[in-house]
Amino acid sequence: MMAKFFKLGEPLKKERMLSLANIMVMTITFLILGLFLMLVFVSQSTLSYLEQQTQITAFFKDDFGEDQIVSLKEELMRDERVYNVEYISKEDALEIFTEINKDEPLLLEAVTANILPASLNIQTKKVEDLQVLAEQLNQNEGVEGVRYFEEVMSSFQQIAQVIYLLGFLLSGMFLFISFSAIIITLRIFISRKGREIEILKLVGASNSFVQRPIIAQGVFFSFISSFLAAMVIILGALLIEQTYFSGELIVPFAEGFTATPFVLGIATGVILIVSGIILGLLASKTAVIKYLKF
Repeated sequence: MMAKFFKLGEPLKKERMLSLANIMVMTITFLILGLFLMLVFVSQSTLSYLEQQTQITAFFKDDFGEDQIVSLKEELMRDERVYNVEYISKEDALEIFTEINKDEPLLLEAVTANILPASLNIQTKKVEDLQVLAEQLNQNEGVEGVRYFEEVMSSFQQIAQVIYLLGFLLSGMFLFISFSAIIITLRIFISRKGREIEILKLVGASNSFVQRPIIAQGVFFSFISSFLAAMVIILGALLIEQTYFSGELIVPFAEGFTATPFVLGIATGVILIVSGIILGLLASKTAVIKYLKF
């Protein structure tokens, strides 16, 4: 009786259009969820990179001596907010200027080390400390000006927040649709098997014995959908890596660790499959509680 009652994927055979539509909807759901996870990872990786590259550049007046600048550098290095400080002398500034403008000989002839300011490049441990430290440096009498790309960081953070919001809303909406689709499919399965379920109960079958095949059906549908989505994500990541991007991305949740897009795709695929199994399990249990009156 159990073998006859429990045929994995049976709703797919009996209600092909409905089952295929449900699988399609759930696959799209997991694809959106996977793309959202990839976007979160890439945006966080980019943000981590920008935070590492973003720095304050403090330019000094000509009458502010090198010994005073070095003393200020040492003071900044003792600040807990500061990650690194680099001193750029007038001669170093000329070398940098020459390298940048090496194709402009007339411009190079007009520029000497004396007219370029010495500077300090300061990197902070946290990007939010940049503005506070910049304001403090501006109050120093020897500082002629302070520059840092606050607008770039602020703009990217706003874009990332929009991505998170839209991705969260879309993922939540499609997860709810998939959750409902599993319940509807299992409702049809339970209705079709109603007489067999009653017979099983009459001959002494336990609740778990009857419920287990139904729950397995829901997990099966969700697993298939999440697996298909995972394969698309992994193959897409591999294609991107081989065609457009051969480097590595910073892993924002593990300091000092990087990963290729393909590795990221595999990690995302695993998350999708695990999420699919959990979604199928929750939806199946909900359907069993709602439509089985025992």
